[in-house]
Amino acid sequence: MAKSSSPSRLRRLLAVESARIMAEEGIADYRFAKEKAARRLGSGGGQQDWPSNSEIQAELQARLQLFHGESQPVELRRLREIALDAMLWLVDFRPLLAGAVLNGTATRHSAIVLHLFADTPESVIFFLMDRHVAYEEGWQRLHFGDEAPQEYPQIRLTHQGAELRLVIFALDEDRRRPASAVDGKPLQRINAQQLRRLLDTEATLSAYP
Repeated sequence: MAKSSSPSRLRRLLAVESARIMAEEGIADYRFAKEKAARRLGSGGGQQDWPSNSEIQAELQARLQLFHGESQPVELRRLREIALDAMLWLVDFRPLLAGAVLNGTATRHSAIVLHLFADTPESVIFFLMDRHVAYEEGWQRLHFGDEAPQEYPQIRLTHQGAELRLVIFALDEDRRRPASAVDGKPLQRINAQQLRRLLDTEATLSAYP
């Protein structure tokens, strides 16, 4: 069916399927979701027919509201509460929350993304080792406007049943925001105090529908 679709229809189909994959399979990488959607739809078109990340984000938000309107807000709040606890635990590294848990598209599959600031990545590793916390090391590629992408150390671990992804920046990079994968603009990030206010506001709004 997708092979005979017009480019505009194919683009929409790919956006919808990519959003479904991200919502139901816990995939956070837009490109990977598009590739998987293209294979499932048997798309014969090139990448010029692929939807933008912002188109997929819009479909994802609509899908969560339509199909997960009752469960997703509960799951999102749980992840935000865990994120706040983790940020207080990691307070020495001035953590900032980013990603799906902040922008509201997180599901129970989503990881909590925290940006930390340390003199060396080993400072974070020693912190975890002293507390006998199991972790995995890796790298996160980030973009900064027109600059070449850069690789940053990333540590993955489990905290209160949720996955944490800790991306480690240098101490003087707290004002240097990477580009959002959705629209290329500087990535939104908030600190623990701002997250607490967000949770308090949500609790007030839910108490007075």
